[in-house]
Amino acid sequence: MSLKETGELIKSILNNVKISWIGMAIIILLLIFFCVIKWILSKYKKGKRTIKENVKEFCRDLINLKVWKRIILCIVVVILCVLVFVFCYLVKKPSPYQEIAILNDENEIIYPIGVDILNEKIIGEYTFFTYNTSQMIGDKIITYPVLYKWQKGKIAEKISKDACPHFEVIKNSVIYLNSTLADLSHGELYVARPDGMNKRVMEEELYDFSVDDEYIYFTYCFDTIGAGLEGHALYRIDLNGNHMTRMAYEISSPILKGSHYNVRIENGWAIYSNYKIQIENEANGLEKVVLLENTDDDWIYYTSNRLIKAKPDGTEQIVLDEADDFWYQIDKIEGEYIFYQKGNDKYKIDINGENKEKLND
Repeated sequence: MSLKETGELIKSILNNVKISWIGMAIIILLLIFFCVIKWILSKYKKGKRTIKENVKEFCRDLINLKVWKRIILCIVVVILCVLVFVFCYLVKKPSPYQEIAILNDENEIIYPIGVDILNEKIIGEYTFFTYNTSQMIGDKIITYPVLYKWQKGKIAEKISKDACPHFEVIKNSVIYLNSTLADLSHGELYVARPDGMNKRVMEEELYDFSVDDEYIYFTYCFDTIGAGLEGHALYRIDLNGNHMTRMAYEISSPILKGSHYNVRIENGWAIYSNYKIQIENEANGLEKVVLLENTDDDWIYYTSNRLIKAKPDGTEQIVLDEADDFWYQIDKIEGEYIFYQKGNDKYKIDINGENKEKLND
């Protein structure tokens, strides 16, 4: 270990000791004086003399020193004390920003209290957090969350340009939405890292996103209709915004509830309000769908990019009508018939996939 590394190690240890710099200096000086006196007294050992006798002889020799030697000795002791006190002060020097501190629009330092910090996640020596900020827009005061990055001893750095309604941490990456101040329901997808990287990874806006250990999952922010449209499919990209893959189609069903914009990812499943879809490879519309509620029905009916009949636990799946990637949704189920839309046309078909009939507009 080099001298510099040794010094850094000592500084790190001392900095983590819960004691003031004055107390630390006194302890170090006492240890130094103890070691020096012990070493000096070891030179006085003669026969079976006691420590008390050695101390007396040492004191006599100290008194008998010439004046100039005593002056030099005092100067050395004073310099040693000053150096120890300076060293301890520098190591334990208090920073004005030991707690989270931010600058407001008037360049005033603010120390947010705990309830003001909406979310907080730590990556190494950095803390990423959202903090509610208020701003006058027109004649209204708008309050919105802003994403910051803070390192102990420094003022927090603003990360999101505008509002940040949602952020997550994957490995050493911070994934977040940058939204307009007036509407937090959708935003631009950004990836930030402690090294200073902070970039937008997609041109399109998203309603929200979910993450697992490797990927970002999202639904496009498009005002569209239909199970097969891009705006309603669940997509996945890597942490750099690359390798986009469609993982699941929107589900349309009288019994399967939930918004395709509100999804969380857990252990290979996309979980909605009362059902979940298994996501493994690129979607083909035949992904396993499991109802999360108890039901007395033997079968459930839904559309992905096909019309499907399946067991509620997803163990059996029967395709009643083939694929269409433009528009697929169930309007209603009456008796033994399913009424649905496929593409630009409307149909009805019985629950066994037979007697398909195109309906007039």
